[in-house]
Amino acid sequence: MAPKFHILIIGGGIGGFACAVGLARRGHVVTVLERSASLQTWGGDLLISSNALRVIESYGLLGRFQEVAEKWERHVIFRHDGVVLDVLSNAANEKVFGYEMLNVRRQVYQRVLYEGAVEQGVKVRFGCRVEKIDDSEKGPSVTLSTGETLSADLIVGADGIKSTTRPFILGGRDVKLQPNSTCYQCTIPASLMLSSPLTTPLINEQAIHSWWGPNTHWICGPKSNGQSYDASFFIHPTASSPLPASHVSASNSHDPGKDKDNDRRGDVWEVTNGVQKYGYEERVQAFAKMIPHENCTLWKVAQLPDLPTWVSESGRIVLLGDAAHAMSPHLGQGAAMTIEDGGVLSECLARASSSGDIPRTAKVYEKVQKERTEKVKKAAEISGVWKTMAEGPEQRRRDEGFMKRMERGDKYEFWRASGHLAWIYGWDFKLEAGKELDRVIPMGKGMGHKARI
Repeated sequence: MAPKFHILIIGGGIGGFACAVGLARRGHVVTVLERSASLQTWGGDLLISSNALRVIESYGLLGRFQEVAEKWERHVIFRHDGVVLDVLSNAANEKVFGYEMLNVRRQVYQRVLYEGAVEQGVKVRFGCRVEKIDDSEKGPSVTLSTGETLSADLIVGADGIKSTTRPFILGGRDVKLQPNSTCYQCTIPASLMLSSPLTTPLINEQAIHSWWGPNTHWICGPKSNGQSYDASFFIHPTASSPLPASHVSASNSHDPGKDKDNDRRGDVWEVTNGVQKYGYEERVQAFAKMIPHENCTLWKVAQLPDLPTWVSESGRIVLLGDAAHAMSPHLGQGAAMTIEDGGVLSECLARASSSGDIPRTAKVYEKVQKERTEKVKKAAEISGVWKTMAEGPEQRRRDEGFMKRMERGDKYEFWRASGHLAWIYGWDFKLEAGKELDRVIPMGKGMGHKARI
C-alpha cells in the first residue's frame, strides 16, 4: 500500500490548489495555507493549453473547465496598422494537440481548482500568514503569525513571485526580480463597443484579437458572453523610455491583499497616448477612447532569474509555480507551467515507498521541471520582443514569415495551432516524469535500492 504523507502547501493560488488536487488524489493528507481571507474575486484571462489540460484531465476536472471557459474559435493577430499577420484556430488546436485551448478568467480558474481540492479532502486554511519556516532532523515545519506550529513530511512553497519560502531554500537570500513590461488591463462595457460600427464586430465575434506594434502590443476579446470587451495593453521598455524605478519591485501576483504595490488604477491617458504614439489602426483608437477610467488597472509585469535550486538542502521543502519560475505572460504559459509542476510532483511522490524517499523524488521533480520552465521562460521573453519590433528590416522579415504560414499547404493546420510550439503544447507530464523516475527510482523500488542521482 502506498504511503500517505502529510503535506503543507504555502499559497492558495492556482498552483497551490492544483498541486493539492494531484497530491490528494494520490492519498496524501494535504493542507493549504493561504494568507488572504478568501478566494480572489477578480483577475484577467488565462489561456489553458494542452500541456496543462493533460494534467487537469488526469485530475478529473477537464469537464468543469470546459463548462466555465469563454468560447473562442480563432485568434486573429494584426499588425498595429490592421494588416492580418496570422489566424490561429481552436479547432486546429484540438486536431494537432488533442484539446481545444481554453480561455478562463483567473478567479474562475482558482475557484474550480479550490472546489476540486476540497472535494478530495484537502484542508484549506484562509487568513494564515507563515512567519517562519524550519527544517530540523524531525522534519520541516512552519510557524504562523498566531504562533501555531505545523509540521509535515513535505512543504511546497507555492506562494508566488514574492515567495517567503524561496529565501529559506536559497540560504536566507532572495533574488532580485526582473521588470519586463507595464500592462494596462481594461474592461469596456458591451454598450460602448456596440455604439460604434468600428468596434461592434470585435465584440460580436467569438475570437481573441491581438495587435502587435512598436514597443507595445494588445491582447483582447469579448468576455462574459459578450457583456464586455477585455483589452490588455502592454508597454515594453526601451533605452529612451525605460520602465519607472518603481517597477523594479514588480510582481506577477494577482492577489491585491498580498502585493498592494503591484496593481493599482491605471491612467487611461497612458493607453490612448500610446495608441496614438505608435500609430494603431482606427478600431484600436476607437475602443481605447471608450475605456472607463474606473475599468483600467495597472499591472507591473516581472519575471524571476533562473534559481540555483528549487529544493531545500534536506529535500523536504520545494518551490512550485511563480515562486520558482515566474515568467512574462507573452506565451501564455505561466499558469500552465505551474499546473505541470503539480502534476510532476504528484507523479514523483507516488514512487516514494517511505518518507525517506521524499528527498530523492523532490530532486527528480526539480530535474524534470526546472530546465523546461527556464526554457519556456526565455521563450516567453523572446516572444515579447518578437511582438513589439520597431518598424524596420527585422519586422519585415517577421511579417513575411507569417505571410508564408498563411499559405495553404501540408502544414496549414500545424501553423494554425502554433505548431512551432509543439515542444510546449505536446508535452506529456506523466511520460516525462516517468522517464526520469525509471532512471532514478524504478517502479516498486524505493530507498532500499540504490538510487541513480
